[in-house]
Amino acid sequence: MQPLHVDTLLSVYQLVTAMLALATLGGAWHLKSERALWFWAGAFAASALTQTGRAIAIGLDAPRVFLALGHLGGLLSALLVLLGLRVFLGEPLRWRGAVAFTAVVGVAAFSLVSATGALWPSLSLTLLASAVLTAPAVRAAQKAWRVQHGFPMLLLAAALMVSASVEVARSIVVSPWFVPSRELSTQYNAVGLLATIGLVIGQALAMLLLLQDRALRQIERLIEVDVLTGLLNRRGFDERLRRLLQRGAAQPPVLALLDVDHFKRINDTHGHAVGDAVLSGIGERLRETLRPLDLAVRLGGEEFAVIWAQPEPGGEARLGERLRELVGSEAFPTAAGPLSVTVSVGVARARGASEPPEAVFSRADAALYQAKREGRDRVQLAA
Repeated sequence: MQPLHVDTLLSVYQLVTAMLALATLGGAWHLKSERALWFWAGAFAASALTQTGRAIAIGLDAPRVFLALGHLGGLLSALLVLLGLRVFLGEPLRWRGAVAFTAVVGVAAFSLVSATGALWPSLSLTLLASAVLTAPAVRAAQKAWRVQHGFPMLLLAAALMVSASVEVARSIVVSPWFVPSRELSTQYNAVGLLATIGLVIGQALAMLLLLQDRALRQIERLIEVDVLTGLLNRRGFDERLRRLLQRGAAQPPVLALLDVDHFKRINDTHGHAVGDAVLSGIGERLRETLRPLDLAVRLGGEEFAVIWAQPEPGGEARLGERLRELVGSEAFPTAAGPLSVTVSVGVARARGASEPPEAVFSRADAALYQAKREGRDRVQLAA
């Protein structure tokens, strides 16, 4: 078996991190709202640039202390990965302590090389410090995974955890106190460096998958949300109602359907922009009034729905009246001036988990049309 060459592996490490830095920088430029990408691009760039600086120092036959520049790449990378993960998760950045720790370790690393003339104390110190900075990133990723249960976050947590372990192992094997043979120490360090290259690629893959997963979730939310009112749309409504019925709660959910009375007249008289202002105002009132467990939906056109997840027994009529008064009690500000509207409301309480969502909707819909036939601006309970 041929021995691994550390210098060759460092060149590979430099090339890999440079390519990853360029890829993530391109992604950060394209997705400007994803601030975490800028930190992660900086993490890869720090490794590539410090290795480039080390290579230049060797080529210029610079003093030995400048070779310690290559040791700072992993340290800076660990710092930026941590900060980027905090940004991605929406946590407070808390950067001062981590940056101060990194600066102190960096100064100490150069001082050790200057004082001893040996490179291994600097490498051992920076590897240990990198593991220290990686530890809170591992905890944050594990905590996020417990909430999200997604493979990308699990992959990142695993890659960071193994990276921290490899860094600690490398900090030990480079020390002559633990491995007296220089040749054996170099081989152990080379194996650790090879593992580090693979783990860096694993981290980059996890970051890419995290961004893809977030984009898919955002698309899903857009698909289920009505743009005009900010409420759920019909697609989101069907899925939520099905889940509530399957839950089998002691008090089955109550469904109310609302239809704005004479809405076509509003559009014909004042224009669609005024009609949209009325619909948007209804959506805003529903969002501000309902409890967090309840759901408000725009089914389409001028028709809305409200699902009460935990209604009071026998309170269907009271809940329906509350909705009718919520819409009709105060005029909506529009470009045509304040405009008062009324709604007709049909209310149905689910008959239990055995009743299909379509049946509940059909009963509420029949009650709504009965309310409209009997004069509008009223609440009708389903049979």
